[in-house]
Parts: sequence; structure tokens; C-alpha cells
Amino acid sequence: MDYPFDTNDPRAVSAHLPSLHAELDIKLRERDQVDEEIGRLQELIRFGQGLSRRGGRLSSTTSSQPRRRRASPAQDRAVHALEQASAGLAGTAVGPTSLYKYMVEQGMDAPKDATVLGTNLWDAWRAGRIRRAPNGVYLPMDDTGRSEVAYPLTDYYYAAERGLPVPTRPS
Repeated sequence: MDYPFDTNDPRAVSAHLPSLHAELDIKLRERDQVDEEIGRLQELIRFGQGLSRRGGRLSSTTSSQPRRRRASPAQDRAVHALEQASAGLAGTAVGPTSLYKYMVEQGMDAPKDATVLGTNLWDAWRAGRIRRAPNGVYLPMDDTGRSEVAYPLTDYYYAAERGLPVPTRPS
């Protein structure tokens, strides 16, 4: 902002304090109005995102209870393949694309593409059957019972395809 006085001179600033306080009060009121408008817009957006495309009813995502996910044969196949692939790589994490390639290479019953497998893995994770890292790779469940890993993990199957060393189980 430009001021009609030298802002580096304490005396000049001191002489203009009443007008600076008045300008600050105006700006604070403007900010409060903008904050209220932002809140109303965010509320409208949340409401609009929660509406179903069918009939304008609220979808289950706004429900207080989590959506129930059932085990399916596709989830079973994905979890089984994940356990095999992870065991083959010394218990490391595997991403959906790498797991799909593994399933095809091993002659396993694979879905039509890696995207469908990713959805099956996501559903299995939401059902608490496998663990997931924040970067989208998955691991079989362990003794902790927790379905989330708090830190990113490396997809060693992907690394091995590019000739990088992979971990081995200690003997």
C-alpha cells in the first residue's frame, strides 16, 4: 500500500496513527464479510457434492455411518495376489499396476486392467483386509491390525523392473 507519508519515519507514522487505526478497522470488517461469504460458498459446495445425480437426494457419503463394504471374489483374488507378490519381494509393498503385471506374469486370474485391480485393492483396504501407504501402494495385513501405513513405501516390483536392487529376506 502507498501512504502519503514516509513509513520509515517513526514520527510521521505516529502522526498518522488515528487514520491507520481507522483504515485497519475498515479492512478487518471487509475481511469478516469475505470470510462469511467464503463460508457460505464452502457450505453450498459441500451440499452440492453430497447430492446424488439421481433425484437430488443426499448420497450415503454424508451419512454418519461408514459405508459397508463386503468381501467379493475380486477382492479375494486381489488380496491373495498381493500376499503372493509381497512375499516374493521379501514382504515389501506393491502398487496396483505392478500387482497387475505380476498377476499376468504368474498366470493368475487377473481383472481386465490395472484400474479395476486398483479399485478392488481400494475396496479391500476400506474393508480392513490389507494395508495402504499414503502413496498408493498396498501391503498384506500384519500383526498390528492397522490398515494404514503412515509413511510412503517403495514399490519394489516396479524398481526391480528397472534393474534396481530389491530387498531379500534375511536367512
